[in-house]
Amino acid sequence: MNDNAPMRNPIGHRGSYQDYFSRMEKCEKEWEAHFADLPPPNKTCFMYSTIDEEKKFLLHQYGAGFELEAIISTLKIKVPRILNASDYVRIHRVPPQFQDYLLSGNSRLNFGYITLALLLLNDAEVLRQILLGVSPQKELKGYLFDLMLHAYDPLHQVATTYKKDKYLACWADPVLRVLALPAEERSAAMEKHMQSWPRIVSPYGYKEKLDSPPWFDGHSCDLAYEIALAASLYDIDDTAFRDHPYYPRDLADYYRQHIRHSRDQWRPLYVGADLPITLPPPPIKADLAKSKRKGIARWVELVADGDIDATEAVLDATGKPRKIHDLQTLLHNLAESDLAIYADLKDDETLEQQASDLSEKRGLGPFEGSPGPPYGPARCEATLAAWSAWLGERGYLLIDIDDKDSDWHAIVVNTVFHPELQQLSEQLGIPVRLHGADLNPNQE
Repeated sequence: MNDNAPMRNPIGHRGSYQDYFSRMEKCEKEWEAHFADLPPPNKTCFMYSTIDEEKKFLLHQYGAGFELEAIISTLKIKVPRILNASDYVRIHRVPPQFQDYLLSGNSRLNFGYITLALLLLNDAEVLRQILLGVSPQKELKGYLFDLMLHAYDPLHQVATTYKKDKYLACWADPVLRVLALPAEERSAAMEKHMQSWPRIVSPYGYKEKLDSPPWFDGHSCDLAYEIALAASLYDIDDTAFRDHPYYPRDLADYYRQHIRHSRDQWRPLYVGADLPITLPPPPIKADLAKSKRKGIARWVELVADGDIDATEAVLDATGKPRKIHDLQTLLHNLAESDLAIYADLKDDETLEQQASDLSEKRGLGPFEGSPGPPYGPARCEATLAAWSAWLGERGYLLIDIDDKDSDWHAIVVNTVFHPELQQLSEQLGIPVRLHGADLNPNQE
């Protein structure tokens, strides 16, 4: 590691990286010395664990500021080792222990790994070996991942349907929406998405600042690899967002300078995978004015804005009690379906993300609160106030739920059905109030 090279990880701690690479070097020597003496099951477990560790090593090299040529050299060493480890596991595992494939399309780790490979390597054989490890299992596939691989290799299959994955949809669907636009509109749309990217991925590894001692996770970092890959393979002008600290701009630059007009010269500009983008369909909704649901089922239906799948998911988890005695469970299940705010008192990032998810689920588009400072509870209050006004302009009301704890709890309802929700809440014993108003009567 070059002590003078600038780190690409904006919150990186050089000492933490040095400790990591020293530790990995030591571990590798120890395992080489003792691997042959391990019992067969331990050998299989070890080989399986190395697959992701090798990928992480590459991403840590990038975050630490290693020269791209050094990372390319590491890729050429690591790829055969990853494949050998996978072959060993496939031969020696006891089914259903471990997976047969190295690359799942629903993993940010794998997206980072494949981005380094596709944007840096001009070696067709090494890339062919990498693609041999892509999982064909439907539950491990990802639409955006397959589109990117198809843009590189038109023989790579893109499925007609994919399993719903809330974790994946959070950060992959916005990129799909950008790629679905006409080519001339993609740059501005990607810039807007890049502005929201830190908030979107904050639950999945991104950190704006270290929240623990630097020697603990000062080498951990999530970067917008999927955006660099999409911008490169779809020839999107990244001028407007290339200076964002979490955008891997030198990967895109390297690709355009060394790869685009050699390895990928066959592909016309701006076409990417040359396939129409299939965006996630809107939820199937019941006609709230004609619904015959009653009690808690009707209450959840109103909170879900008629979304049939979301309503059924919550009811399957909570049942249909006449009175709500376990409000925490109800709120948790609502939040799991993006139907409620459920955030810690100080967690302004989660609260804003939930508000945006909840708004998008209703087809209102993403909500973006004002950036801090302030942070913590004060920013949570400001976000809820701004969101309440934003919802009001679109025909919806923000409803607080008081669970007598310190967390933030809220739901959204169409203005037309607010009186009915209020009445049902009183019958069910759910303490609600219009945001900024007093609790409903008899529920103090």
